[in-house]
Amino acid sequence: MTHLLTDIRLTIRSLARRPLFGGVVLLTLGLGIGANTAIFSVVNGILLRPLPYTAPEELALIWSRWSNFDKTWVSEAEYLDYKRMDQVFTDVASWAGPATVTLTGDGGPEGVEAIAMTSNLPAVVGIQPVVGRVFTPEEDIPNGPKVVMVGYDLWRQRYGGDPQLINRLIRIDGESYTVVGILPREFRFPLEFQGRSTAQVVVPIGYNPSNPSRGSHGAYAVGRLRPGMNATLATDRLRLETARWTEDGLYPEAMRFTAFAVSVADEVQGGVRTAILVLLGAVGLLLLLTCANVANLLLTRADGRAREIAVRAALGAGKAQILRMAFTESITLGLGGGILGLLLAWGGVRLLVASAPAGIPRVSELTVDGGVLLFALVLSLGTGVLFGLVPAFRTARLSLAATLRDGGRAGESTAQHRGRALLVVAEMALAVMLVIGAGLTIRSFQNLTRLDPGFDARNVLTMSLSLSQADYPTNDEVVRFFESVTAQVRAVPGVRSVGLVRALPLATEIGDAGVAIEGRPTPPGEPGRQADWQVVSDGYFETMGMRLVEGRFFDRTDTQDGLQVVAINETMAEQYFPGEAPIGKRIRVFGRNAGPWRVIVGVIGDTRHNGLTNPTKRKWFVPHNQFANSAGNPRRAMTLVVRTEGRSLNALRPIESIVHAMNPDLPVTEVRTMEDVLGVARQGQRFTTGLMTLFAMLAMMLAGVGVYGVISYSIGRRTQEIGIRLALGADRRSVLWLVFRQGMLPALVGIGLGIVGAMLLSQSMSTLLYAVEARDIVTFVTIPVLLVVVATVAVMVPVRRALRIGPMEALRYE
Repeated sequence: MTHLLTDIRLTIRSLARRPLFGGVVLLTLGLGIGANTAIFSVVNGILLRPLPYTAPEELALIWSRWSNFDKTWVSEAEYLDYKRMDQVFTDVASWAGPATVTLTGDGGPEGVEAIAMTSNLPAVVGIQPVVGRVFTPEEDIPNGPKVVMVGYDLWRQRYGGDPQLINRLIRIDGESYTVVGILPREFRFPLEFQGRSTAQVVVPIGYNPSNPSRGSHGAYAVGRLRPGMNATLATDRLRLETARWTEDGLYPEAMRFTAFAVSVADEVQGGVRTAILVLLGAVGLLLLLTCANVANLLLTRADGRAREIAVRAALGAGKAQILRMAFTESITLGLGGGILGLLLAWGGVRLLVASAPAGIPRVSELTVDGGVLLFALVLSLGTGVLFGLVPAFRTARLSLAATLRDGGRAGESTAQHRGRALLVVAEMALAVMLVIGAGLTIRSFQNLTRLDPGFDARNVLTMSLSLSQADYPTNDEVVRFFESVTAQVRAVPGVRSVGLVRALPLATEIGDAGVAIEGRPTPPGEPGRQADWQVVSDGYFETMGMRLVEGRFFDRTDTQDGLQVVAINETMAEQYFPGEAPIGKRIRVFGRNAGPWRVIVGVIGDTRHNGLTNPTKRKWFVPHNQFANSAGNPRRAMTLVVRTEGRSLNALRPIESIVHAMNPDLPVTEVRTMEDVLGVARQGQRFTTGLMTLFAMLAMMLAGVGVYGVISYSIGRRTQEIGIRLALGADRRSVLWLVFRQGMLPALVGIGLGIVGAMLLSQSMSTLLYAVEARDIVTFVTIPVLLVVVATVAVMVPVRRALRIGPMEALRYE
């Protein structure tokens, strides 16, 4: 230990005498270790940390699947059937939502997310309320007692964390509910981890077991698997069970109805696991590149200290002592770089949390915790050993006699040159792989930004309004409110047009409903016709800048009691009316017996709705004021869309004043511009692209510095040789070519190996790319050419500087 402390003290003194060298090494290591630590904190928080449930590995979500729908919700009857599959599940729970509700009393009106769940869901996932109790089965019945569980954040922020809130009445959508429990702070419903908000109001779902609905799919189901069962085995049993349902006539054979199970962990992590692992691989390559760069610097320093090491050996230092001294230096540098890396990682994690897209699960929980600190310590020590291996053994193998005899003679041995050349090869190969990965993501993001969403997002402001049934019990009252709001907002200075929509594109997920076409009954044995359903007002299409393909948009002549109309999108027109004009034909929405026949008055250009890259599906649109004629009830939750002349947010305050003048207790929620909505839809790709680009820039910088350092050192050692060649009459151009060729050869070999490595690894990125092949020829040609330019510049700078030295000056060089 005494010798070790002495070596550490000598290392610190030695680095203090060369602050530039020490600073460059520490900064290089700090960047590499910091990037790896920051990304590991993401891996730890998202992929490694267990979900906040009891035995989460036993939980599985149950999904439905049928023709044209690969993954969708379950119905009430299906949920009850799954509960009876006790050979697969110990129990199954269900929930539906979220929906926005309005809280009043105990402060101003507030819009919060609400979810309805079965009373057994807390027991299935394994949670207990912080205060109070869960719902009882007697409360979870149709038209049962109005009881509610409150989210932890709402309890703390609106009610001050008062435990006496239990058994108190609170007002939700104008009705009184009794608070029976407070949900745990860390609790999330299984599909809420991707978002930054969670349901703060939970009520009983109230299924009716005596008359359950089988055709309406709008709920989720989660089951706890029996011991020895997993999601794959559960899926096999579900397929057998659903096949029997089809045989019993519960579903038409052509529907091809089935169900499958997905573990909750896979459901939460599946969408981002590949992207995170790709980023982890990228920073791993960056760390290896960092180690190669630092090893090069230490090799250069070790060669410069050869005489010092030889003197130590002559005075009695053994090889073990010299090795220990070399490793002490590298590990000290590694720990110093680790401390700097931790500081950079701490800031990087905070930046990641602030800038990460909403689709990344549990991103708000990311932190530099004990596990991350341990990772950083191990990484620092391992990095110190890794980059110190070659310099340490080179130092220990120095020939005492030869070194003392040669003294400061210029020149470079073949072994020294070969060692540095191999490091250059490694650096360039790693850089090429990393930069090609970044190039693929950049190309993909460029394609995504060029993708037409089907609407014009500029200068469009959106906000949600949700009317309670208590305040607006009838269809007429709902229609009058929304017509009055749009009329008043239309008169606001700077407003060009106004509309309403049920589900905002790229912001709210949309589902399908049945469609019947007049005179075209569904052939026996075929599944019924389906299309996504949308409710809009007059002015919506114009406000969103959507394209009219045929016919007309909705207008004010489409009144509540007038001609019942409908519009369809291009995809629905092409698939259900191929080779003919759909205008004037009649369809019935929500199935064969739901409401009146509606005349198709317009064909609307396709828009992207459930994600920018998802395929466009069939869709129909019904005017808001006519919706109740088909659905039987009015649409009380709508999104107001406003197109303005200038900056759209300038219209927010006047619109809020209009709404609050009509109903002081109605909150205006989810205020956002369509440009923000479109930006969020692209955010996941932008996030990955930004990080990959940052890593690629660091890789190119490190590779360029590494090549420059090796060539500069090599030329410095060969200055006498260059002088002799020039003195003997060698042409400067031939000397330039000789040195340039020797410097570029390892760089070109590294670039070639990097291309091969990138071709092998790029396939793992295929799911992250849009409209770009994993082996895109443009990227695989452009990036190597760019790295050749970087290497050429790195080689030419020291070569040209050396050739400016005169022959006599070079001959005097030692």
